[in-house]
Formats: sequence, C-alpha cells, structure tokens
Amino acid sequence: MKTVIITLFALMCSIAPLRSQTYSFQATTAPYANLTNPISLNNGEVWVFPDYTIPIGFNFWYFHEYIDTLYFFEESAAMLSTSNVEGGFHKLIFPFGAMLIDRGYGTSQSLSPLSYELSGELGNRILKIEWQNVGFGFEYDAINTLNDYVNFQLWLYETSGNIEMRFGPSKIMHPEFAYIDVSGPSVALIPQYNFEEDTVSSASQWLQGNPGNPVMVQTDEFTFLEGSIPPNTVFQFNKLTVGSIKNPLNAAIVYPNPAKDYLTIRLLNNFTSLAEISISDINGRIVYQSAHNPNQTGELQVPVSALNGGVYQVVIRQGEGVSNTRFVKL
Repeated sequence: MKTVIITLFALMCSIAPLRSQTYSFQATTAPYANLTNPISLNNGEVWVFPDYTIPIGFNFWYFHEYIDTLYFFEESAAMLSTSNVEGGFHKLIFPFGAMLIDRGYGTSQSLSPLSYELSGELGNRILKIEWQNVGFGFEYDAINTLNDYVNFQLWLYETSGNIEMRFGPSKIMHPEFAYIDVSGPSVALIPQYNFEEDTVSSASQWLQGNPGNPVMVQTDEFTFLEGSIPPNTVFQFNKLTVGSIKNPLNAAIVYPNPAKDYLTIRLLNNFTSLAEISISDINGRIVYQSAHNPNQTGELQVPVSALNGGVYQVVIRQGEGVSNTRFVKL
C-alpha cells in the first residue's frame, strides 16, 4: 500500500493561521439509505488507489473559495481535495480518514461501488457522494482478508453551504487493522494543506472523542475519534448564520440604493482583509457569493445586473466579523 497516506496520517505540525470559515457542529441520528439513482465513479472496476473526478454540479463556497469539483487526494479513498495538482496548496475534506480499499481486491469484480448523485431543484441542490461496502487496506496487508467494511456518504448543500457526513452499516471486528496505530477514523475539514511541507493549517476543523457524539476542535494536530462511528450517525457542519456571529463589523455603506448594474460596498473598519460577499433574495436563497479585496479606500464593487428586481440582503464577512444590510435591485 502507498506509504504517502501513512505519512499524511502522521502529521503533527502547523503553519501560519488562515482566516477561518466558521462552522457549528452537531451529531444527530437518521436512518441511512443508499443513493437511489447514483452515477458510478468506478464503473465496476476494482479500485485500490482511486483517481476519480467528482463534479459538484454547482458552485460550493468552501473556506473562502468557490469550488465546483472534488478529487480523490493522492489516490486515497478516504480524503477529497479541491485540486488535482500534485504539489502546492489543497483544501481537503476527510469524511472517513482510514486506509480504504475495494473489497473485490484480488478479483475482477468490484464489491465496493464509489458513486455520486445530484438531487434537488436549481438553487437548492445537494451533492451526495457514496462509499458503499468499502474495506480496509491494512486488514488485507496484515491477515489477507477483507471481512470488515463501512458505508458512508458526504453531502454538500448548495443553498446553505452546510456539509453533512452520514454513516451506514459497518462491521469492524479488527479495529487494530482498520485504524492502524490510532484509536479511530479521522473526520475533518482542512482549509489548507501544504503539499511540499506536509503541514495543515491551524484553522483546520477536527472531530475528537466519542464517535457517536464527538466535539469539534480547531487545531493543526492530526486528531482521531475514539472508536468506530455507529450506524445511522449524522455529522452536521453548519455555516454560522449572521445572528450567531459574535463579532459584528461596523455597518458597511451600500450604494447606490436602489442599484441597477453595480453595488458599491464601503467598509468602515477593515480595508485590508478579504471580504466575502453573499447576497440572498427575500426567500433566503443565495443568489450571489464571491470574495473581494477592498481598494485603498475600503470600497469594492459587486455586479448585480443579472439579478431580478426586488429586495435583497447582502452579508459581508471578514474573518470572524460580519455585517448585513438590504438593498433594492431595479
């Protein structure tokens, strides 16, 4: 098996902190169901080090950047990246950090389908990625069997930007092989992994503790759950709403109001850091998201000509600070 995954799992290092996108976290339970109309990634082929591309189907806002595609990172089935470039910086998602393998390994028929499905209506879609009946590579290396397995899914929500990880039936009789030298799988959202230096950002969000009801911590240390995740567990990473942010910015000036082609936003207390702009309609549906660098006077322009006429809310985030106001589109 590739040693690069073991090396990555051994990370205990740091880099300069990033401005973090903040999530709240909760663990709940819900019945697990396989995808009803999935698109296959491996198409029946046995995989060991998957190298597939997953189209998200919409622009998804993840740690200060729009992404529309996910890639299996370093041919690992346990980690997804926003980039397929070897080297540089990657934003990563770990839905189930362990060394996974197709249970059909050694045969000509896959027993562990990898697939995805895009559901919902335009503007309110969900990308669902499924790992079905996947086995553990270290079990095969150690005792030449693939009896243990897990099922899980990763959901990305278009409107809210929320992330869910859903866990289904599993059998893990040999945790010493499933989680080699550690207590359980790793589950994390990583805003920056430095490929050359093998380091992760100190703003990385990790789950630790009870696998059925873990806590989320922000750290640059590689962190693991204390055991296997129970079936029907759901991990919810929810983007914090305006009302839950404790560090409001000074109110921004938005003009012209009403606006026709462009909306100018004048920041009042932070002219240097990146500003994340989100515009939603009266139904709460996000119709515009982007990141801007203010000019020297703290101003930035947002194109609004494509929006329908009506009342909109604009939210400005800088770091942990947030400001919101309304404007009218002619």
